Amino acid sequence: MRTVGRKLRHRPAVLVLVALLAGSLIGLGSVRRPYGEVASNETLLPSRPETKAMRSRLRIATFNIHSGRGVDGEENLGRTAAVMRGFDLIGLNEVRGPDWLRRTSQAEELGAQLGMASIFGPSERRWYITSFGNGLLSRFPILSWRSRPMRVNGKTSYRAVILARLALGDRSVNVVVAHVERGEARDAQLSELRDLLAHTPAPALLLGDFNRGLHHAELRRMAELPGVTYAVPTQPGSRPRHADHIYAKGFVVDGGGIVPTDASDHPVVWTELEDPVLADRESGQNSSAQGNANKEPIRHRQIPCTDCKRE
Repeated sequence: MRTVGRKLRHRPAVLVLVALLAGSLIGLGSVRRPYGEVASNETLLPSRPETKAMRSRLRIATFNIHSGRGVDGEENLGRTAAVMRGFDLIGLNEVRGPDWLRRTSQAEELGAQLGMASIFGPSERRWYITSFGNGLLSRFPILSWRSRPMRVNGKTSYRAVILARLALGDRSVNVVVAHVERGEARDAQLSELRDLLAHTPAPALLLGDFNRGLHHAELRRMAELPGVTYAVPTQPGSRPRHADHIYAKGFVVDGGGIVPTDASDHPVVWTELEDPVLADRESGQNSSAQGNANKEPIRHRQIPCTDCKRE
């Protein structure tokens, strides 16, 4: 009887200890913490690569995927992927990392669905997992990349920036993907991105959610950098309110737009760009091919086509 009584007397102390431990774990887990820097020099190849060795025209998009949740509040990465088909390069924001149930990041899952090389750049930890970050999907090989924290962070959230180098034929393209915060650190982060773009060699792209419309002073200064163009066509005199933007350096803009979608609370913002260096090379190749076509044709043995479609 004494043993039973002693156990009953100790039970409240045990319950208090368990409650304190659980409270500590919840309290510590709920705090957002910066992730730190991640880098890789390993080439990442898409599972469905671009077939042309050299292509001067690119379709680029930036999309805040809202953690894969649509306007109905349901997470559906198949729906997210469907609105991104047809693009060569896509910058992603509000991407969730691996968690207790998901072994890969949402960027990796979307890359697998679209046959594209993928990067997940984590920005913060919460609930003891990599909870939040940016992403990049590419139809071209990713030669190297790193994700680092932005120099100025807000009081309640942490943001990061992806810096990647892609292979476009024998040309390399520098790509920056970022998501700035809404609060008091926003303008400092936009200034950081402007400085980063100014010092990034062309050809270069800056993609992301900047949480301000084009009328904002820092974004106007971004477009005024030497060699930099705002890459999403706008109507003269309009004041677009969308917060997702694309800036290009060393490219010629040849189309683009803003596509609302129920796959996110953000639209898909896209542009079509031409690399003038590759365009000149392609033009030279076409001229050479045209010149050869005017010569006496060389007879070749006909090889059956096993992959051709029959009319």
